[in-house]
Amino acid sequence: KPFLTWYDDDRDQRVELSYKTFDNWVAKVANLLVDELGAGPGDRVATVLVDHWQTAVVLAACWRAGAGVVAVDPDADEAALAATLGAGGVAAAFVREERAAAAPAGLPLVALTADLAGRSAHDLGAARNFTRVVPSMGDLFAPAADLQGEALRVAPAAGAAATMGELLGEAARLAGRTGLGDRDRLLSGLGLLTPAGAATGLLAPFGSGAGVVLASAFEPARFWKRVADERVTVAALSPAQAASVLVGGPPPEDLDRSRLRAVTCPAAPVPEELRTGFRDRLGVPMLPDG
Repeated sequence: KPFLTWYDDDRDQRVELSYKTFDNWVAKVANLLVDELGAGPGDRVATVLVDHWQTAVVLAACWRAGAGVVAVDPDADEAALAATLGAGGVAAAFVREERAAAAPAGLPLVALTADLAGRSAHDLGAARNFTRVVPSMGDLFAPAADLQGEALRVAPAAGAAATMGELLGEAARLAGRTGLGDRDRLLSGLGLLTPAGAATGLLAPFGSGAGVVLASAFEPARFWKRVADERVTVAALSPAQAASVLVGGPPPEDLDRSRLRAVTCPAAPVPEELRTGFRDRLGVPMLPDG
């Protein structure tokens, strides 16, 4: 059964992972964390990543291994990146290939390449190549005890952190508010490495048995075609993303958006004019704030 469908429109890439395949990738990365990187329950793992299907795998693998995630801005300058990764308390890091050379020496690193075959245009230094090393890891991983403390922290922003209980609670509220079930397809425009984005784009669909559609970047001009092509039933957007869809107007008549029953904005309050605009101009209900 399809779980995660990911688009990189700049590279004309579409990747679809079934529940079984996603679980297999998560088990392999969790084994990499524990057996090769020395990370485990109670540790913190840094991510210097952009939105990608592999980012969802890394996030889930850290949690399965009992480790919390520190999400570092992938565009941080070298000094800020080195300070965050070298500040202590980080057991390992997953980084985009172009940031591998800027990471502090001695920190176990795994580099994710833009090329799905693992070819890199950058010097990876001592970092392991994600695409080359992960397939050789074991297919099974016994989950650690329930994650205690912070599950996800956004660095260096103060206060942008969430426990697993908080993430699961937000995921359950979203699923309840939208009626998300195992016949649904959820499109999320929220960044995965934020509390709202992780709860919306990973935990809520996984816990509901639904499919999820993600992209490397949200493009309002592609919204309605993606809704039609992927048979989306619920869309979760930021208020700014929703406003950009509204400005673009109704979809072309040849696109079937009949399955889309609701749009929700889990990340922030929604102005009333945006909600009424979706209802009156697009004919799609925008659900009240959670």
